[in-house]
Amino acid sequence: MTIVDPIAAKTALRVFLRNQRKQLAREHPQADWMIAEVARDPLARRFPDPKGKVAALYHGLGSEISPRILAEQMAEAGWTLALPAVVDRDGGKMIFRRWDLARRLGHDAIGLRAPTADQPMLIPDLVITPLLAFQRDGVRLGQGGGYYDRALEFLRARRPIFVLGLAYSGQQAENLPHEAHDQRLDAIVTEKEYIAVNEMAG
Repeated sequence: MTIVDPIAAKTALRVFLRNQRKQLAREHPQADWMIAEVARDPLARRFPDPKGKVAALYHGLGSEISPRILAEQMAEAGWTLALPAVVDRDGGKMIFRRWDLARRLGHDAIGLRAPTADQPMLIPDLVITPLLAFQRDGVRLGQGGGYYDRALEFLRARRPIFVLGLAYSGQQAENLPHEAHDQRLDAIVTEKEYIAVNEMAG
């Protein structure tokens, strides 16, 4: 009988999905513009008065879809923006700090671009996440560090939040590995469509 190591299998899957995302990024160089366009009206319906609300986005890395255009549109609409910052590498703690689009970013505890420590920590109403793959029921496969899962679990235990994944349509998958503690998406937006999973959230 062959014994399958689930950790090794998940690692191999992530390697495959990263390579797939790189190919999708080459095929869809305008995806950031297209996603911003697709997301505009659903977000406006979901949050008709965003003034005073906080949207946590992310700083696109590698082949991740950049949310910069979407962030600029949201700032113009009145949102306060935030970015994730890992503050405890060993403990896996990630918070969200205010993102001023005009300010230079620093680096967090794992070396990723993030607001500097003098920027205030914010509690988001909306969290926009990158991903490696997604299912239409909201299952999300991330990079494997668990930072988003822990942060979202912490936030959801304290207040309603809405979690939106940004993806290429080609990142849709089936039968992704997931566990009970994995945090699901409330919606996904691709260059083609807005997929509502749980519009009652938030």
